[in-house]
Amino acid sequence: MNHDFRRAYPYALLAIGLTVPFCAAWGLYGQTQSLLWILIAVACGLEFFPLQLPGGRQWSTSVFCYVWAADQFGFWAASTTILFSVIAAFLRSVDGKLTGAHLRRLLISLGTHQLALVPAYAALRHALFLPYLIRSALAAVLFELARLTALACFHGSMRRLGAAFGALRGLHPAALLIPASLASLLSAHEADWAVTLPTAALFLSFLWLSRAHARLADECESARQTYRVIAENSADLVLIAAPSGEITFASPGFLASAGLSRESLVGRSVFDLVAPEDFARFDELFTPAGADGQEHDVALEIDDVRVNVALRLTLIRSGTHSPSYILQARDLAPRLRREASRLRDERLEAVGQLAASIAHEFRNPLTTVMGFVQLFRSQFDELAPGAYEAIWGELERMKDVTDSLMVLARPEAFKPIPCDLAEMARAAIGACEPLALERGVPVDLGPLPPAQVLGHPGQLRQMMVHLLRNAIEAAAETRGRVVLWVTSTEAEAIVHIQDTGPGIPDSVLEHLGEPLYHTKEKGTGLGLMVVHRIVQQHGGQIHIRRTEAPIGTAVEVRLPISRR
Repeated sequence: MNHDFRRAYPYALLAIGLTVPFCAAWGLYGQTQSLLWILIAVACGLEFFPLQLPGGRQWSTSVFCYVWAADQFGFWAASTTILFSVIAAFLRSVDGKLTGAHLRRLLISLGTHQLALVPAYAALRHALFLPYLIRSALAAVLFELARLTALACFHGSMRRLGAAFGALRGLHPAALLIPASLASLLSAHEADWAVTLPTAALFLSFLWLSRAHARLADECESARQTYRVIAENSADLVLIAAPSGEITFASPGFLASAGLSRESLVGRSVFDLVAPEDFARFDELFTPAGADGQEHDVALEIDDVRVNVALRLTLIRSGTHSPSYILQARDLAPRLRREASRLRDERLEAVGQLAASIAHEFRNPLTTVMGFVQLFRSQFDELAPGAYEAIWGELERMKDVTDSLMVLARPEAFKPIPCDLAEMARAAIGACEPLALERGVPVDLGPLPPAQVLGHPGQLRQMMVHLLRNAIEAAAETRGRVVLWVTSTEAEAIVHIQDTGPGIPDSVLEHLGEPLYHTKEKGTGLGLMVVHRIVQQHGGQIHIRRTEAPIGTAVEVRLPISRR
């Protein structure tokens, strides 16, 4: 659209709008017929009861009042009707104090109406060969098309004009024919009120039905939006399938989380999604008798992605339509993780009870033996040089096992104090330095920024020592190295320990931390159990994974940051 035209066009509409009051004054000059005032009142009333068009648009049937006024009393009388009805519509829409912007909008509306009146009036005067019913309907359509075009030019948007024309195409023919018929009856020289009044009642009924239909359409659209939000954000997979098994709907929420597209399911058979071992059981469920609404554990395979789900099938019968099945599948992974965590806690509890009796019976004799070994150290050195160190090393190992059993048997009640994980890391490296030198494993320190957490300093140090020892022993198998560093976020402090050992197979990873599970020749499985218990007591999480570049194992311990 030409730039100069776009700049000048709004001013032209304002100027045309300013002429409407003068045209109305001229139309009222010398006008004594009270019928015009009745027509003006009807036009103003119709502004409060517009017809609802598709897309939420509204259309006022007061346009037929303009057409009838133009036909019966002339162009100026039609301008008078436009002035009063547009002011009525304007007052209905204004909320609050009137401003200059409101006045400008009123003048623009008057300008577009006055501009649209020209082709409508021309159609009335030059299409006299047509019956009045068709002529008035044609004039009303031309009026609306011209008004919408004028508004689109004002906004500079042809897309908006296309949307408005699309809404008009959805207008029911009765919306034109009923008011046009009423205008045709009223324009007759001798109106037949036996026909005119029922037609007027029919027109008012049509307006009322239009408003009721619009309200129902809004409610349906609101419900549709609600169900769409639920379907798009639900973590469950919801499918609708025909009795043949063809999928007609798939909820996008589950598909997005699984990295699948809607097109990968819609149109396929639901039987293609069932794992082979569950196919026979699903075939029994996908029947009117089997669709009982109960949950059944089933394995699905969607584009090579295997998911264990709790599946619920429901048969839906809707009037004359063919029945369909609703399949609601809930991912079992979270429930399986909770059950695994519960089983682990139960095993830890059982091991703790066993450890309580073992540690009680074992610790006192061990203390006595260690005391006498220290007492006779000089005799050991005389009789068998090096025997003391060997015996003492084994006794220390037994003491570590006893201490670990005590942690599992009776978690120490403590008052949490602020602890710096960076200091804990340095202390743990100092404690593990002899083992690292013995095994020839370099231990590198990464960044150790201050990271305050609330906890027990001794337990946190014990946790890091256990993890460092495991990393050093793993790295010694491949002459690798160990790296330890600390990071933090606004919510968490994170300890990272990474080694370049042989790595942990995936089949072993899922069992780490289970009671008495170990992979070392002389291991007991207590170390990681103690680490898990300490992390759990401090409200944290531990993640162990295998790394590929370089090959090895990475451990992350996440603990809540201290807010003190």
